[in-house]
Amino acid sequence: MTKIMTLLLALGMVLLDCMAYRKLKRCGWSKKKLYTFVGVILSSYLLIVLTPLFMYIFIDAENSQWMMKFSMFILTVYLFFSVSRIVTYLFWLPTRKKKWMSTGVAAGSLFFIFFLYSALVTRTDYKVNELDMTFSNVPTGFDGYKVAFISDIHIGSMWNAENELEELSGIISDINPDLLVFGGDLVNIHHSELTPEILALLSRIKGNDGSYAVLGNHDTGAYINGSTAELRAKNIEMVRSKLENAGWLLLQDSTVYLKMGNDSIALTGIDYSDELLEYKHSLSSIRGYDVGRVYKTVPDNIFNITVSHLPQLWYSLCDGGYSDLTLSGHIHSMQFKLFSCSPAMLMYDEWSGLYEREKGKLYINDGIGSVGFFARVGANPEITVITLDRQ
Repeated sequence: MTKIMTLLLALGMVLLDCMAYRKLKRCGWSKKKLYTFVGVILSSYLLIVLTPLFMYIFIDAENSQWMMKFSMFILTVYLFFSVSRIVTYLFWLPTRKKKWMSTGVAAGSLFFIFFLYSALVTRTDYKVNELDMTFSNVPTGFDGYKVAFISDIHIGSMWNAENELEELSGIISDINPDLLVFGGDLVNIHHSELTPEILALLSRIKGNDGSYAVLGNHDTGAYINGSTAELRAKNIEMVRSKLENAGWLLLQDSTVYLKMGNDSIALTGIDYSDELLEYKHSLSSIRGYDVGRVYKTVPDNIFNITVSHLPQLWYSLCDGGYSDLTLSGHIHSMQFKLFSCSPAMLMYDEWSGLYEREKGKLYINDGIGSVGFFARVGANPEITVITLDRQ
């Protein structure tokens, strides 16, 4: 998705830059100034073309973290300057008055500062979103039960993973949840991102009744060059093993039962199988995937929380009556959300926050980390705290 958006932005920028060049030429700019303008613009295009090519050729399991960070840094700079140019052009291109060029430059500079803030501040400014959710079938023993839900950490693309996870663990500790649930995409490329230092920090991010996780598409090893079924299986096994060392239990098409006195609820995790990899960038709901097999041994009358990295599975879960509450991540609000609006809303029916149908509820967490570029424009990293209430 990031690649498509970047391509569309680049094509739009080519058109606007050509219009700007023609106008600068009509305004009497010298050849030296025009050549400088063209050189800067072409350099930015060359950089954004060569960076993914360089990544594709050279990235592997051993260098995935620094290569990913390098690529994200270049893309971030490109996006910031491109958006600032767009704002400048919007003020300046439609008019012949010279004063609007200065106004456009000022407006573009303000936008650049705003985007810089989103990279340096908003990107790690954790937001705790607390919700009370009422269900008629929540057992008495779980009335008031507190679930902390996080997703999409993407450790390998964190600028300073240890510092950021240290802050996250402190916030979770203060919340003191009964249950911690993680919605997938812990690593970005490869299990080697889970160093002993990172695992020690993850072990401190926990719930009183346990910490449970599911896989996301990035956890499977699917983004390593030359990825094979054998390589993906090995990567998944290493992620599972390392999570267990940190005290997190990975749910792979499996269910655990949480007990409170004589009452119990079910927590089911949807595994990110090779079959689901086909849908990793799907924009529509996934209806052909057999979710029923996951619930064959789960009693029909028990309150169920399902964790599925892909929110597109929600309709199948609802239609089958399998899940009372589905927790998902994956979309991140495309790391751009201002005044509750995001490009994601043009592509997905469900993209952020709470959604309700007669047979179930869905909550999509905006995630913790970043993918593609080092910024979260209004889309703060989110920690969701859900309190279950009995109706």
